[in-house]
Amino acid sequence: MPSKTISIALLVADTPPEPVVAKRGDYLTIYPDFLQRALAAVPRHAWQDKVELHIRPFDVVHKREFPDEGQLADGLWDAVIVTGSASSAYLDLEWTTGLASWLRSLAENHPLVRIIGICYGHQIIARAFDGEVKLNEKGFEIGVYDVELTPEGQEYLGYAEREQHMHIHQVHRDIVPELPPAFNGTDFLNIGSTARCEVQGLALPYPTDAPPLPSTAGGSAYIAFDVTGEATDSSGPAPARSLQVLTVQGHPEFDEEIVTTLIDARSEMGAISGPDRDEGLRRAPLPHDGKRIGAVILSMLGVEPKRTDEGTQADGGVGV
Repeated sequence: MPSKTISIALLVADTPPEPVVAKRGDYLTIYPDFLQRALAAVPRHAWQDKVELHIRPFDVVHKREFPDEGQLADGLWDAVIVTGSASSAYLDLEWTTGLASWLRSLAENHPLVRIIGICYGHQIIARAFDGEVKLNEKGFEIGVYDVELTPEGQEYLGYAEREQHMHIHQVHRDIVPELPPAFNGTDFLNIGSTARCEVQGLALPYPTDAPPLPSTAGGSAYIAFDVTGEATDSSGPAPARSLQVLTVQGHPEFDEEIVTTLIDARSEMGAISGPDRDEGLRRAPLPHDGKRIGAVILSMLGVEPKRTDEGTQADGGVGV
């Protein structure tokens, strides 16, 4: 069976506390495992190409590593994912400002490269596009929260009209309080909100539907047409394929074990107080949509579930 490789640059912005690393590894393990589990859960037709993920980490904090400009221009990187971090995206640290500047340059000069951010990644991407990031006066969100989806969030994340909430792990107090300004004439969209956090994720659509990935186009310059079959080897483009940028404030890559271990570790450091700890431990075991959100990220990169003759997703879709 022929295969298609999707290349993802993982911009690593932190290392989890040692107890998490001891149990589950660092982000160089957690994020690839998350994406591989999501990939394995996506039902595919026998005739669709096998998909392989090439995920390479870049240390953007200590080594200031980024994908090579020549490789980006040649279409060798399809996406970048910015990880979570215990740091704050509003700080004027050299690596923080450098990361924000690089992300903005990436969007301007290599627009076919998809940009994805998780938690801190969501916040630093907002900053890169001149958005605000600040400490949330309403306090922490820790554990699984129900995010009330906007109509745009339902559309681009593939939630049915009756599915009004996305369930996702949270570990944060910093927030993006409002949408960044428009980029190249296109407005950012808010995917959803909670009582404590109004902007739970950002979506930035392309001017036209489903442009190809850089690896398909042979470059990273914008191409305003859809090459559905050859680009995705799928049954048709999902709405997420039309996004240049997708971020979530929550942590789809986390599960109960990771979150409870984080809570214990940060409580010992004094970073999380008793009431916040108790609330987080209560919420940590709740069902969440992590694997489903992982599948949305993959659909943004052309990996879509098989569909029936009527065009709907076949049985056996990605569960939570």
